[in-house]
Amino acid sequence: MKDKIFIIWSGTNQVAQKVKNILENEYNYICYVGGNYNNDSQMVSIGDTVIRQMKSCNQAIVIFQNKDTGVLSNNLFYELGYVSSEYGMKKVHCVRKMHDNILLPSDFDNSFVEPLEDINDDVFAHNIVSYFIGRQKLSVDTNKMYLINNRHIMHEMINSHCSEVGSKCSDYELAQYILFYAQGAVMFQDDAKVLEELRDFKKIHNKEVSHEVQEALNISIALLDVQTQLINKDDNVYVDSQTFRAYFNMCKDMLEDIQDDDMGSFDEWAKVIAAENLAYVTSLYSLNPEINSDMRSFLMEKVIEYGKKCIGYIEVLEKNTPCIENNDEFGLISVFKGYIYRHIFLACKALGKSEVTDWIKKSLKERKELLRHFDKYSIDTNLYRNFEMEYYLNLGEYLNFVGKDNVDPFDYMMYLSDIDTFISEYANKNHLNAYIKKITNQRKEF
Repeated sequence: MKDKIFIIWSGTNQVAQKVKNILENEYNYICYVGGNYNNDSQMVSIGDTVIRQMKSCNQAIVIFQNKDTGVLSNNLFYELGYVSSEYGMKKVHCVRKMHDNILLPSDFDNSFVEPLEDINDDVFAHNIVSYFIGRQKLSVDTNKMYLINNRHIMHEMINSHCSEVGSKCSDYELAQYILFYAQGAVMFQDDAKVLEELRDFKKIHNKEVSHEVQEALNISIALLDVQTQLINKDDNVYVDSQTFRAYFNMCKDMLEDIQDDDMGSFDEWAKVIAAENLAYVTSLYSLNPEINSDMRSFLMEKVIEYGKKCIGYIEVLEKNTPCIENNDEFGLISVFKGYIYRHIFLACKALGKSEVTDWIKKSLKERKELLRHFDKYSIDTNLYRNFEMEYYLNLGEYLNFVGKDNVDPFDYMMYLSDIDTFISEYANKNHLNAYIKKITNQRKEF
């Protein structure tokens, strides 16, 4: 089961019934036709039934047709107002017959009503369904860091999908929520728990969901599976050969399989995440003490290759209208920039490339911006600590690489003071994060 769709109509309900039948029989939606068509309870009023049905749905199709009197039904506008407020206009799909003369109120934008070919009712109904299906590639219209900070929203979206409760989003939106939910798991460090959730969802619903949801599940499960197999030894975090080979080949294929689309932003986000993951896991394997220097050099070149691919995908994503409107540049996009710039810095450093300093400066800038935009009072404590950890890890790497003589003396002193304060907050903790241990060891080298 996918979404529950409320169908609003004026004139006669014949076309609405046909649309309902097509969507339910061919696309696995659940549809309610307004006006108490097939009312499941004769013990309540038509109005109560319609309100209940509208509350249970998350999208609406509005079929504008004149009554025999030549005007639209007043009920249509009542229901239209309700669903517009409840679902948002992106999820309200208004249509009319191509050649009908429909008189709309002056304050209603005609551009919201799509004229469709209407040789007969069957053709009109099929065109309505085609129009509706074509509009299902909706971008998640929320700042992505807000979603990660409020993970319960995404958790509810995933759990309600394909349930008797009824989906709260389209498959296309769900695919995006899954990607962001998995990314949140990495940042909150509860990888194993979320991995189990997504595996259970895939096991039960994989054949019921869209290609995009399947891709999102595969990308997310692969990443979280790697996260649960990290080896932490002698303050060095890496993956073994078997884990790397399995993940690299799988993720490379998944990146190539992501289908481009011109409507939503799932493909852009999926490419960014998949490419960053490839660079990340390759970088982790390069730290494996068992591989030889030649192999390490090959791996570092791959880190740079996929890192620069990821930057290209980010540049496309930054131009995406929903990302601009939702200020994702100051959230999750910045997170991925910080990740990928650091991956490339470490690779360039190992290979002795001349542009190495530029990459660590870029990474440090993104980390600093994240702390500026998301302080400890505006986001979850664990999430803020993750941002802090990433920033101070970058800062330590920067100071070690450029050297004291190449940093303003006052800035250098302030940097050390900030690092000391950060380390002191974790001094009495029994289970220190591996990266915090790295920061502590970096400080000893200054």
